[in-house]
Amino acid sequence: MHDHGGRIRFFAVVAVAATLLTCACSDLIKVGGKSGWKPNVNYTHWAAHRRFYVGDWLYFVFDKHYYNVLEVKEENYERCDDGDFVKNVTRGGRDVYNLTEARSYYFISSGGYCFHGMKLSVHARGSLPPPLPAPDMKSTENSASLLIGGHRAAVLVVAALSTFILRLL
Repeated sequence: MHDHGGRIRFFAVVAVAATLLTCACSDLIKVGGKSGWKPNVNYTHWAAHRRFYVGDWLYFVFDKHYYNVLEVKEENYERCDDGDFVKNVTRGGRDVYNLTEARSYYFISSGGYCFHGMKLSVHARGSLPPPLPAPDMKSTENSASLLIGGHRAAVLVVAALSTFILRLL
């Protein structure tokens, strides 16, 4: 007799691990940093100092009573025209948007706030960022920062979790 249950559990674990590994390589990026999504912030300057990749999530934090987040086409972005938006991202003032394709994305806030700087353009790159350098074991501070942040730590956690689950089978 064949153990079909064991095979099913094995493939389920592999599928979950693959999903987690894919998700582990993306970042949650708070738009505007500490400022969040509000008027009179230079989002062009903010975005110019960051790299965005397919799989990353933009995290918009704002007062939903005054502002919103609309994905628009490039020409609407340039004119601050909210009339023909692609998608209303607004849900509750703590909203996320997944960059699913390697392309440019354009966001504005309606109600005239776009004219006060509430507009963001980002270009998602298709390839993952280069791997982090190997930790320098002589410097515990450097090693700790590599283990706490970045993609490498997430990949290591997923790998360890997958190994643990497979042992349980």
